[in-house]
Amino acid sequence: MSQETNLAIAFDACSAFAGPAQSEDCTLDFIAWSVPFRLACESPVLLAHMRQVVPFGSVSCRNANTLSRTFELRNSGPHDAFQLLAGDDLLGIEETQEAALNQLSAHIHMHVAEHAPDHVFVHAGVVAWRGRALLLPGVSFAGKSTLVAELVRAGATYFSDEFAVIDREGLVHPFPRELRMRRPGRPEQTPIAIDQLQGTAGIGPVPVALVVFTQFESNARWSPEPLPPGRAALEMLLHTIPVQRTPARVLSTFEAVMRSARAWRTPRGEASAAAAALISALESGALT
Repeated sequence: MSQETNLAIAFDACSAFAGPAQSEDCTLDFIAWSVPFRLACESPVLLAHMRQVVPFGSVSCRNANTLSRTFELRNSGPHDAFQLLAGDDLLGIEETQEAALNQLSAHIHMHVAEHAPDHVFVHAGVVAWRGRALLLPGVSFAGKSTLVAELVRAGATYFSDEFAVIDREGLVHPFPRELRMRRPGRPEQTPIAIDQLQGTAGIGPVPVALVVFTQFESNARWSPEPLPPGRAALEMLLHTIPVQRTPARVLSTFEAVMRSARAWRTPRGEASAAAAALISALESGALT
C-alpha cells in the first residue's frame, strides 16, 4: 500500500466526522500510517506547536478513534516544567518547551512505528538512486545521518534519516524530516533542511536495491562483505520497532525486501568516501 493510498484511507476515515479536528478543550486528533492518536494541552498556542512535531503522513481529523492514544503536555506557568503524559502515564518532565516538544515527537513516532498495521518501521537512513532505495540500518551515533547527508549532497534522493518505512510488498516509503546532525562527541542534534544540501525528497515508494550495515570507525577501510538474505533479515530485526508485537509480519516483509535487494556489511571511514563508493556500486549495478 503506497503512502498516497494510506493518506487517502486516513482522509476517508476522517471525512465521516463533521467539523474541525480541534475541539474547545485544546485537543487535536490525527491518524498516521493508520494509527490514531490525540494531542492535548491547556493552551491553543502550545497545541499549535505540538502539531508541528507529529510524524510525516499524519492527517488531522475529528474523533478518529475512541481507542486512540492521548499525548498531553501540561504546564502551569511560564516558569514551570512541562509534564508529558500518555493517557495516565507520566512519560517525563522537561524544563523547556523545546525539550518537551522533542520528547513528545519521539514518543509519538515510536507509538506510530510500533502500531502501524501495514508497514514495518526500521531504524535506518534511507536514500534512493535512480528509483531504487539504499537502506542504512543502525543505532544512534552510528553515523547514519552524516552518511545520508553526504549521499544527498552527491545527488541521491532523500527518504529519511530516522526510519525506513516498508510495506508488505517490500517497497520503502518516504518518511522525510529535517536531518538531525551531531557534532563529533556531542549528543545534541542540529536540524538541517534538505534544501541546505541542495537535495530533494522522495515522493513515492520504491524497491530496495541495497541494505548496508555500516558504522564509522577511524581509519577504517571500505571492504563490503556480502550477506545472505536470511542473515540480512536477522540483522534488520535488531533495528526494527514492531518485531516483538508482530514477528511473522516483520519477517514476511523482510523476505519481500530481500527478493530484489542485496546486503553488505562493512566498516567505513569518512562519509564522503563511503558515499562515493555506494553511489558507484548503485550506478554500476555491482552489488553482488
